[in-house]
Order: sequence, then C-alpha cells, then structure tokens
Amino acid sequence: AATIAVPSTHANSGGLRDLNLSSAAMDVNGKAYVAWHDCRFRAGCSSNDIVVSTSMNGETWSTPHRVPIDPISSTVDHFLPGLEIEPGTGGPTAHIALTYYFYPQANCTASTCQLMEGYVSSPDAGNTWTAPVILAGPIKLGWIADTDQGFMVGDYQSVSFVNGQAYPSFASATANTGMFHEDMFSTASGLIDGLAINSSHGEQPVQGFHSDHLPLTTPAWVE
Repeated sequence: AATIAVPSTHANSGGLRDLNLSSAAMDVNGKAYVAWHDCRFRAGCSSNDIVVSTSMNGETWSTPHRVPIDPISSTVDHFLPGLEIEPGTGGPTAHIALTYYFYPQANCTASTCQLMEGYVSSPDAGNTWTAPVILAGPIKLGWIADTDQGFMVGDYQSVSFVNGQAYPSFASATANTGMFHEDMFSTASGLIDGLAINSSHGEQPVQGFHSDHLPLTTPAWVE
C-alpha cells in the first residue's frame, strides 16, 4: 500500500455517516487519479472540498489540488465523491466526471441539513472544470436510513461513460410513509458537459490546516 495523503476534514453536520472513502480512476496512459473530501483549503476547516491527487507509478503522488466547484469562501460542504475517466482518454485531454454529495449550508443540524447530489466534469485532466449541476435534492436526513454510525446515504457512488457521456449512479430519497423510500438513481440520458472555465490554479492550503474533530479516517491509500 502507498500513502497518498492524510486527509484533513470538516466533520459533516447533522450526524451523517462519513467514512471519507476515496474514489479512484485511471486514464488510458495508466495515470491514476484519486479523489476524497478535505478541508485544507478552508479557513478554520469550515467545510470540505473535493480534492484530487494523481500518480503515474502508484508510489509518488502529486500534491492534492482542489476541484473548484464553489469559491473557498462559500458555505457549501462537499463530500463522498465518485470519480471516473472516459475510456480511451488520457494525458492532457483526460475526460473526468465527478459526482458528490453536498450541503449548501455546512453549518446545519439533523433537522435543517439539505443533502444534495452534484456533478462537474473536466475535459483537460483537471486543469479546468465545468460549473456544478444539481442532480438530486434537497433530501432531508430523516428520509434516509439511521444507523449506529449516523444517517447513511451510502458511502459510495459511481459514474460510467457510454458513448462519451457520463451516467451517474447515486442514492436519493423522498419522505417516508411508514417505510423508507431510498433508492439508487441515474439520469435518463447521459450528462452533457458545459463549458469548462473554473480553475483552482494558484490556490494554496491554509497554513497549519487540520481536521476540526478527532481522527475518524485513515490516510488515503491504494494497493
């Protein structure tokens, strides 16, 4: 196993189960991409961004860079990413698809948190990114399963490419009526990418960044 980075994370509000499982993909040239959520770019670890690290050999990894879904001054909390790269693409034209859950307002409670599902993409190996698209939500935490580790929307999601278009797979829910109405969903048609104009070039982690809670996760790693 190789250590990629030690995540610094904001504790998700509302009691949502958060194991911070990373999501990985590989381009046609064998370059590996790993994404997870991290607060290192946020003052006071006020919320999480999705960050990405890459490697050509699985031993040496790049410094994590932030996916610019929202400005670092925003109140949005992003977590539990799903990452995929279009087959046959790689190098500077690797086509990346990224889904993630998010709270529009990081500082919320079990009764006020609004869980959403979002999507962004990059046509150029993460150099620039499209504006975020909302795929589902708002979902109230009381609509999803409650476990001894917190409300569970599922610690995983995924994206698959068909004919160059991304098809996400994610959990969503509606109000329960004596039973839960939580299922896995996708889109009826492939997602059409917008113009990629957002970039996080030049951004640096805040000095002395660290999690705002006791350790809950292990370092991001691959075998």
